[in-house]
Order: sequence, then C-alpha cells, then structure tokens
Amino acid sequence: MKESIRQFTRFAIVGAVCTGIDAALFYFFRTLTSYQVSLVCSYILSLTVNYFLTVYWTFGTSSSIRNLVGIVSAHLFNLFVVRMGLMYLFADILSIDDRIAYIPTLAISVVTNFVIIKIIINRLR
Repeated sequence: MKESIRQFTRFAIVGAVCTGIDAALFYFFRTLTSYQVSLVCSYILSLTVNYFLTVYWTFGTSSSIRNLVGIVSAHLFNLFVVRMGLMYLFADILSIDDRIAYIPTLAISVVTNFVIIKIIINRLR
C-alpha cells in the first residue's frame, strides 16, 4: 500500500508537469485547428515526456520495447477512447464549449490513465 501511495504521488507530479505541457499545447493548437486535431497533437507531444518520466521515475523501471508498447497503448486508449469520447459527449452532445469541456475531460482521464498504466506496468514486471 505504501508503495502505491508513493507511485501515485510521483504519478501525480509527472501528470501535473505533462498536463501543463498538454494543456498549453492544446490551447495553442486550438487557435489553429479543431479540438480533435488539437487534442491528438498536444497529447502525443506530452506523451513523449510522460513516457520517460513514468518509466524511470514514477515506477522505477527501465525502458524496453515491451513497456514502451504497453504504456503507449494505454495512452492511446486513454486518448482515443476516454478523452475523445468525453470531448464528444461534452462538446458535441451537451454543447459545452470545447475549451471548457477540455478541463473535466482532462481531470477524468488522469485517473483512468493512472489505473490503466499501473495495471500494465505491474504486468510487465
């Protein structure tokens, strides 16, 4: 249990840094293109930073093809199922401005992302 708390704390710090990168890039790209394209571009760029911090610092493992595929798969699931699904729900179905809908979408996806990545990392050990 103590290890999970330490991992979640580190995950939250990494998440905060990468969320800042993601959000800044999302709002920047959003001035140029649709929320869908902005979401994908910002997420993939922040994922690069997130991967290395998550592997080495949060979970204390080393980089390998196996965990790269696992973590990137988890993030892509989070991006295309969780985030895109929530953005579609909030922005397209509930007619919330996508710049505002991004905020609860981001908050929900942080929690789901932690759970998914923790499961993958533990299976890869």
